[in-house]
Amino acid sequence: MKDTNTKRRSPWIDSALIITIITLVSITLLLIVNVMKNKEASPVKQVTHEVIPAPKQKVSIESTTSPYPGIKMLTEKPEDSKYPFVIRYPQTEYDSFNRQVVDYVDELKTAYANKQQKKKRVSKLDVSFETLQHLSGNYSFVMRAVTYFADHESQTEIQTFHINPETGNELTIEDIVDHNLEKLKRMASVVRDEIHSSPSLQDDVITESVWHPTEPMWVNYRNFALTDDSLILYFGTGEFTKKQAGPATVEIPLRILNPFLAKEFQVPTDDAKKEKTIALTFDDGPDPNYTVRILKTLEKYDAKATFFMLGNRVNAYPDIAKKVAEAGHEIGNHSWNHPSLTGIPDEALQSEVEGTSDIIEAVIGQPATVFRPPYGAVDDRVRESTKLPVVLWNVDTLDWEHHDPELLLEHVVKDTRAGSIILMHDIHESTADGLDAVLENLQSQGYKFVTVSEMDDY
Repeated sequence: MKDTNTKRRSPWIDSALIITIITLVSITLLLIVNVMKNKEASPVKQVTHEVIPAPKQKVSIESTTSPYPGIKMLTEKPEDSKYPFVIRYPQTEYDSFNRQVVDYVDELKTAYANKQQKKKRVSKLDVSFETLQHLSGNYSFVMRAVTYFADHESQTEIQTFHINPETGNELTIEDIVDHNLEKLKRMASVVRDEIHSSPSLQDDVITESVWHPTEPMWVNYRNFALTDDSLILYFGTGEFTKKQAGPATVEIPLRILNPFLAKEFQVPTDDAKKEKTIALTFDDGPDPNYTVRILKTLEKYDAKATFFMLGNRVNAYPDIAKKVAEAGHEIGNHSWNHPSLTGIPDEALQSEVEGTSDIIEAVIGQPATVFRPPYGAVDDRVRESTKLPVVLWNVDTLDWEHHDPELLLEHVVKDTRAGSIILMHDIHESTADGLDAVLENLQSQGYKFVTVSEMDDY
């Protein structure tokens, strides 16, 4: 039986309810659309830390020959003066090394542009480099970047790069201390003592700050240079000195570090002296006048030398080439016509090298024993063109440039150490004139003159 008391809902109420729901949904959708449109029209500003790239300036790059074999100096300048800079940096035959240097130069230019645009008071960037050499054949390039400001203040940054120009290998601090962390720990103690006792740093050292940047960690000792006598360490501005003092330089004699060094970097001590030997080398001959005079001077001092001969001159003066060999001197191959061998085709390269070896053996009756590429320009392709050892030099007398007998002696006295390979040329009158004084001076210091191949025996 139906309940007659139950009330039925009117149909118009259901219709009204449905219409209300649809209206509310529509209004909500319209509100959402309007909010989205407003967001697109007025985007929220975001704080960014984007690095301002170096300005796209037209630059000129000049390449000049360095007195160090296998090294060129590049000088980069802008063609306009909006962001004035002069940047000098080394270039070698090795792409990986060159890329490291160029990347660093790009970083300097980018940082310079940021300072220029933000501070509005930067006036110039000047980057230079110094080449330091060790008897092992390794070069240290010390790049010094100075940013000048309109108020005459300046900021200096130092960065070092290292390479062996014969092998292309990079020298690291790990190599110097024989990859031995215990030796680095002991060296760190010496470094701290040197910092505290150094007269040049005494007024600027913040004593409590020395420990952290000199901790025995490889990364703390990456910035260094190596010479025949010293290990030079470079620390950043303010690491343990007053900021106005700039980067700190700590130079430590190798004799103090001897116990911590790999064998090839140790220096002779008083109780284990090594015979003082040097190798005299003469390039670009033979010459009918000056080579003969040089032979007489060498005989006077009982000195043996190595003559790197050009094939075309051996062909022109065979009797002089024979005299050099008969006097007991070493004969080396120096190419046929003296081109830069890294820049010529394979066929021409082989002709330059093999033709010279052939003429030397035909004239003197024995083969050349060593090879020196003209200008010291050498790469893997040049090395593969001959089986002879490649010999460069570590003392350049610059006799080819100054033609002054007195300057010949000056350069030799200043730069020669035990184990030096000295570059001269037996085609210059000034070299023949100045050689007697050079040999007299070196002999008075106890040096013995040997050929470059004999040098390996000492």
